[in-house]
Amino acid sequence: MNIKEVLKEMDHLSYEGGDHVEIRGITNDSRKINKNDLFVAIKGFTDDGHKYIEKALENGASAVICETIPENVRGKGNFILVESARKSMAEAANIIYGRPSEKMNITGVTGTNGKTSTTYLLKGIYDYLGEKSGIIGTMGVLIEGKKLKVDNTTPESFDIQHYLAMMLEKGISHCCMEVSSHALELNRIDEVKIDVGIFTNVTRDHLDFHVTMENYYQAKKKLFHLTRVNNIINVDDPYGLRLYRELNEEGVRAISIGIENDADIKASNLKTSMKGTTFDLNVFGTKKTAHVNTPGKFSVLNSLGALGAAYALGVNLDDIIEALKEIKGVTGRFEILPNKLGCTIILDFAHTPDGLQKVMETIDEFAQGRKIVMFGAGGERDLSRRAPMGEVAGRYCDLTILTSDNPRFEDPYEICEEIAEGVKKSGGQYKIIVERDRAIYYAIDKSREKDVILLAGKSTEPYQDMGYEKVPYDETMLAKRAIKEVEKKRGLLS
Repeated sequence: MNIKEVLKEMDHLSYEGGDHVEIRGITNDSRKINKNDLFVAIKGFTDDGHKYIEKALENGASAVICETIPENVRGKGNFILVESARKSMAEAANIIYGRPSEKMNITGVTGTNGKTSTTYLLKGIYDYLGEKSGIIGTMGVLIEGKKLKVDNTTPESFDIQHYLAMMLEKGISHCCMEVSSHALELNRIDEVKIDVGIFTNVTRDHLDFHVTMENYYQAKKKLFHLTRVNNIINVDDPYGLRLYRELNEEGVRAISIGIENDADIKASNLKTSMKGTTFDLNVFGTKKTAHVNTPGKFSVLNSLGALGAAYALGVNLDDIIEALKEIKGVTGRFEILPNKLGCTIILDFAHTPDGLQKVMETIDEFAQGRKIVMFGAGGERDLSRRAPMGEVAGRYCDLTILTSDNPRFEDPYEICEEIAEGVKKSGGQYKIIVERDRAIYYAIDKSREKDVILLAGKSTEPYQDMGYEKVPYDETMLAKRAIKEVEKKRGLLS
């Protein structure tokens, strides 16, 4: 693409450079520049991309989007001057990749908990219908069964446009996207044409970035003013109820979902077992019976979000209900690991006080033996949620095992001690085992008949964030290995 085509369609202050400049891609990382890429110089929280313009040009960048032109590179390249490099990066990426979101159905899911499960449930509905769909989210980018790793829940704007273009090339007509509060604040989904927005909940999280819960809520709210078709709002959540009322007052379309509160799409009479939850479903007055294969209220609410989005996009209600019966569940989300130990071992991503409580409430519905939980808390992230997580664990569990979870530059033992204050407050028993693989083995080795063991927090996250390194990590593999070792130790393997 010639730079004149980009300049013609994007807002900019001025351009300094030649007319015959080819643009093939776009990035804000000077180390990842390919020949004829457009480099975007972003002023970040700890660094300034303008310092790397010279390196980007040396690596083959054909032009640069920037807010100022440093003197050391003036006259050495082609420069597009803009007010906001972040906003312009999203705009340029959309142009370069051919505006892919305009040719697909995009559903954006935001909330503290439940985003991943909701996107996979929605994809499961489309799979059942035989319609091709993809996912962008915490567990990576899923395109025709192939998973690409991503660093953030919602990638940078140029990556999003690239992934959407890749999906379009494969004939994918639906994309289910997790939309984080960071992405909404940092312009990552600018220029993405979103058809339906889903709100799962808002609980205390990311206050290291947003500072206040009000800022966090307002960041989430931005999504629902971007949608073209409708919004699906969980009104059982206090922030969701507020959001639904505000959207109605502002003339923005919204469909309410809920279990406890009155809603356009409502579930009632839930019957839960380890095999899932059956419930009565009322969709705008039409009454049905539905089933999801993951137990618990939180699972039903996630399924209502996916159901609402598909329904808003014209999918037949009976087809959605049949699809939900077939969907086996999401890897790493209340995933029950098979074993011969006579206990239930669950892998889940719960990493906030509210998320942990919802999982524990579900376990309470079928638990017959002791309840054991293993988890940690991230270093350099919202310290105020550590003790509350410990309090939840202590209140629900017979034993809490505290361990490492992305300690970054903090001492993991000290993080565990902070969580332990909450466990002690609610009178629970706890043990600190910093090495996470040892903590997993200890939890499983101490199991008895009918115990329920919850391994929480990491789930499918493929690394431990330690210091400057992201150390490869696989909780599923470690848990399965520990199960086999304990089975062998107890003479249960043939």
